[in-house]
Amino acid sequence: MPQLRTKGREMLRCRRCGSVFPEGKATRDGWRYECPEDGCDATGLGEALIPIDD
Repeated sequence: MPQLRTKGREMLRCRRCGSVFPEGKATRDGWRYECPEDGCDATGLGEALIPIDD
């Protein structure tokens, strides 16, 4: 199983559970994104996972 990257370019927030995490924790391949929190099934960059504005 591929390892999750822990560093990302942006911080993301999950619209479903409210968790905040680096972009790299939400993807293994750079194309598909999912919330890394246990028990949360939110998916999709820009849909369920949104960038946090600085």
